[in-house]
Amino acid sequence: MAIKSPGLRISAPADGIPYGRGFYQLEEDALYLPVEYPDGRHRFHSYIDSESVSLHIDRDGRLIFVEVMLPRRQWKAKKDFVPPEDIAEADIRFSDFRQELKSPHVFCNPAKNRLFISFSRQPSVNSLYLATNLIAQVTADNHLAGLWAFDIIDDMAGRRIASWRRSIRRKTATQTVGVG
Repeated sequence: MAIKSPGLRISAPADGIPYGRGFYQLEEDALYLPVEYPDGRHRFHSYIDSESVSLHIDRDGRLIFVEVMLPRRQWKAKKDFVPPEDIAEADIRFSDFRQELKSPHVFCNPAKNRLFISFSRQPSVNSLYLATNLIAQVTADNHLAGLWAFDIIDDMAGRRIASWRRSIRRKTATQTVGVG
């Protein structure tokens, strides 16, 4: 049986906001939203899937990757596309693993460089950073109501995503060397 929206465990932030960004893979007609953590130790462990969206999760329940397999031409553009303004930091862990989701609704702004994935009709009570450029909207009972993705760019053959990941690794290596 498919779940409506993933359950979450939310606590005080531990290590700051991870890095995130959207890369639309032109040759695959898919959106990749990688999440990179400064320690670089987060590997795929499990998933929460629907026909159009896949959430990849590490062993500790942290989100490490989102794939939207719905082509951009099928995203529903909205003129009144208003992202949340009051966003807090938190440590968010997914509590559902190897679950199948009901297909979420996917909306975008007219430029298609911002996306909202709606998992639930329940109203959200909090907006929390999952990563830079990736925000979770959470219901009162700690379920994922929706995901906002910003700063989506076109990519071909994974070149821009690879370049972005290299820049993150350089940045975190520099920060680690400077500490102490």
